[in-house]
Amino acid sequence: MFKVPVFSVKQWVQSWDQAEWQPKDGLPEPPREFYVGSVSIALLRAMSGVSHREVVDRRESAPDTGYQRPHDRERSEKVARYVKWGYPLSSQNSLSPAEFPDLIHPGWLPTAILVNVLKPGDSRRRSGRSVSLGEKDAIAITRDNGQFVVTGEERTFEPEELAPLEVIDGQHRLFAVDELNGNLADYEVPVVFFQGLTPQWQAYLFWVINVEPRKINPSLAFDLYPELRSQSWLEKGEWTKVYREHRAQELAEALWRHPTSSWYGRIELMGKRVPGHVSNAAFIRSLMASFVRPYKAGAKIGGLFGSIDKRGSQYAIPWKRAQQAALLIRIWQHIEASVAASSAAWVVSFDKRHSDLHGDGSAFSGQYSLLATDQGVRAILTTYNAALQLKDNLPLDEWYMSEVTDQPDVMSVEVALESLKRQTKIDA
Repeated sequence: MFKVPVFSVKQWVQSWDQAEWQPKDGLPEPPREFYVGSVSIALLRAMSGVSHREVVDRRESAPDTGYQRPHDRERSEKVARYVKWGYPLSSQNSLSPAEFPDLIHPGWLPTAILVNVLKPGDSRRRSGRSVSLGEKDAIAITRDNGQFVVTGEERTFEPEELAPLEVIDGQHRLFAVDELNGNLADYEVPVVFFQGLTPQWQAYLFWVINVEPRKINPSLAFDLYPELRSQSWLEKGEWTKVYREHRAQELAEALWRHPTSSWYGRIELMGKRVPGHVSNAAFIRSLMASFVRPYKAGAKIGGLFGSIDKRGSQYAIPWKRAQQAALLIRIWQHIEASVAASSAAWVVSFDKRHSDLHGDGSAFSGQYSLLATDQGVRAILTTYNAALQLKDNLPLDEWYMSEVTDQPDVMSVEVALESLKRQTKIDA
């Protein structure tokens, strides 16, 4: 059993009493205090759940962990090298500490890691199902002889289990522990403990710490915390519009760039008019009207990459950009294959009449095909966005990937494509 002394920090001002809290949207009245302490980074890592490496190693024999914030392993490796050797050795792998011992410096991490302490009975989604925190696994913050202490049982948590701590900010510092292979008994980090924060309040806190001060790209923030895609306090500004426009642009470029995409080289990024091609602006508008649209009260259909209706409330599927691009590529691959294999009268007639203008497959990509127009693109994207939401028991949120980066580059999209092909309930 561990016992960590902490002190209470009360933060509340009278103006907050005027707020209209929104518990239905995951924004109830927040706690009026948090706690600060110094904790072994190894202990903190253990109480924050299964390691990234274990998720990858067990992928074939154990369920995925469900939603976790995307992890950039390269970044954690760099943090680990910094902790071990300090700067500048952390940023120059070509330099050997044995050859340059004069460059070994302290790898201090003086800024606080922010975590949320789950309460017994709190639930989160893992492997597409709701998992609750058991009483024996919970961490408690109590008074002991006038001193606040954090207590709990130290143990290792499996992928399908719910760990008692959620990392709000600082996960790459924690994941660095996995790269250091121990020897961290004397390495502590400052920690801020919140208690009972909803995922929506955690997303808000992450936003004001990292995005509002312009520390990170807002588009990345919407990936790290999918809940941000459906927050009313962001809807009143320009940020969610920025997310949708930027995300639609990224996805259009991914379809244009990937060599197996049916739209490879056929989306005109520079505004030219080419027969059988669709303009970049049209693709972006179609994506914003379908997959990247937000869910609104009174509307039955939201966007799979924006927010959707889940039992009367908004829900954001935590897919990375590479997964989103892979889904779109597979949709169009299926459409193209179906047209190529079709013996429908319109396809046969179209190919006979127009094959000399565009070669094989002109019914799909020819300049006279509706599928190769702005209207055709919007019709397909709108139909599939709706169908994927209305189909019963489709395990969309079970398709979790930890092994792809946050960027929708060709390699990451290819890995996501191969993974999607194995999701037979989705890629049918």
